[in-house]
Amino acid sequence: MSASGTAGSGGGSRCNFLKHRQTGIFFPILQLTRELSIAYRVLEVFPRGRRVAITCHTQVSPPVTYTLWGSRDIEVSKKVVSTRDPVSFHINVTLKSRPDLLTYTCQASTAWGMRLASAPLQLYWELWANPVSQLQAGFTVLDREAGPRLAMSCQAASGSPPITYSLVGRDGHVHMRQTPQYGQPANFSFPLTQTPAWLQCQAQNGVSVQSSPLTLVPPGQLPKAPTFVLAASLASIAAITSGMLGWTRWTR
Repeated sequence: MSASGTAGSGGGSRCNFLKHRQTGIFFPILQLTRELSIAYRVLEVFPRGRRVAITCHTQVSPPVTYTLWGSRDIEVSKKVVSTRDPVSFHINVTLKSRPDLLTYTCQASTAWGMRLASAPLQLYWELWANPVSQLQAGFTVLDREAGPRLAMSCQAASGSPPITYSLVGRDGHVHMRQTPQYGQPANFSFPLTQTPAWLQCQAQNGVSVQSSPLTLVPPGQLPKAPTFVLAASLASIAAITSGMLGWTRWTR
């Protein structure tokens, strides 16, 4: 995966009342407080840097001046928009020794004096200190002239890039390894043999490692449609147990 995130300033509404001069009836006046959101998306990954798109958005009436501020109140960039569309700033982020040096905020201002500020976006924790989580592995059997092949796809929902995926056996042997472009899954494909095997997908970045449950891969026992296995889920463990029993009956 995510590879993206959002933060927003507090928003909501408050209600005041206006008294009619002739009738004395109080009428509610709803005043909306505006919200300014900030989000990011990784465009490119470098050894010690990232190319990132930071997006700011608010629903106040245009024209709106958006300013991207970095740490220590350093103005990074500024844009004036005449629509309600989000505005994006493309910046190169380099790994720093201090996490607080990679904090960004958006500011929106209007010609009539309204000013809004977003919640802080802490890119150090997002891009360099976010552990791998929600690893999902999907597998399916492909019919080929040379014989059936097993295709396996692995992807983590979130985690600091780069993420390296490995196809690992029960004994810990690494059969294949890929480091795909950030946000893309790793795809493994190999021929099925006459010997069943236990396989799992492993995702690793500079912070943590996560593995999907071991899956028994005997010939002819996997479904034709893709099956997805979510790491550490009880449903997956039950499915694997069922598959083991089914394969035991098949071999008798």
